Amino acid sequence: MANPHHFVGRNPPCLVYGLSMRSESPWLEEPSPGQDTAIAELSAIGDADELCRRLLASAWGWGSSSHGAEAVDVLASVRGTGTLPNAFLAMLLCTCDRWSRVTAKLIVALEASGILTGSDLDELAESFLVEEVVINYPFLWACPQGLDFASSDETEFDLVLDEHTMAQTRRRPEAPLRRWATARALRSDPRRLDELLDSTGTLQPYHRDAALHGLLDAADALAEDDQRRLVERGLRCGVGGVRRAALDQLCKLDGPDAALRRAHADANRAVRAWQPAIPTTTDKGAASGRAAGPSTLDARGADMDAGSQA
Repeated sequence: MANPHHFVGRNPPCLVYGLSMRSESPWLEEPSPGQDTAIAELSAIGDADELCRRLLASAWGWGSSSHGAEAVDVLASVRGTGTLPNAFLAMLLCTCDRWSRVTAKLIVALEASGILTGSDLDELAESFLVEEVVINYPFLWACPQGLDFASSDETEFDLVLDEHTMAQTRRRPEAPLRRWATARALRSDPRRLDELLDSTGTLQPYHRDAALHGLLDAADALAEDDQRRLVERGLRCGVGGVRRAALDQLCKLDGPDAALRRAHADANRAVRAWQPAIPTTTDKGAASGRAAGPSTLDARGADMDAGSQA
């Protein structure tokens, strides 16, 4: 039986899962000739616990793919099986190295798929807000073959592996996942603004900036005073893409002229080139900027997948 549990520590922020021993893994069919061996193997898994075992056994042994929809299909194929929560399995897939270059597209596709409930998505978002996710699991469950140590006359290993031997893996979410998570968390509860700013401020710079970008994506959920405070924070960010997102919000608050003046004073050429979208009438009579809500993550989060900080 699976018995996952977790807790959050804040110094540094960390999410810890503990997994108990499970049954032996089922036999899987060999992939057909010409298939991508890695995705064929993952797609052939019909049990959620077995999928977890395979992903824990190797987070990096599944090659590389630019098709984030593969991960969504894999999760859909095991939904309702096993004993592990869907949010936990989704976290393992989103942090698998196979899709590390396309996490912005992956998380958008996963959210739109309907596989996860609202509470599942909230739990998934929380796992992307911390510095890293730590998973403790029985070593022999994930690696039933054990370890093959090369021995010689000079070297001997005296290691006993049994069902009580634990292993640990650490998963650090990619920057686009941070952005999606902070946006979702802020939309769910705008009162968390200060908490999210404080907690994500301990992340590495690129990840911290991605989290700030996510807060700007959800700025419309805030009262005006908080919006202005967040916009000023964004305009001071060292990443041009975040400053452009802050200009989008400033345009909504004060109109395109104010945003353009701020843009033209920026040291970055791409930020100076910022332009408001086609003007639309708002309650304040100001033209709106380019921000378009949650769906913008797919379009503008892709640069984070590519590692661009222009």
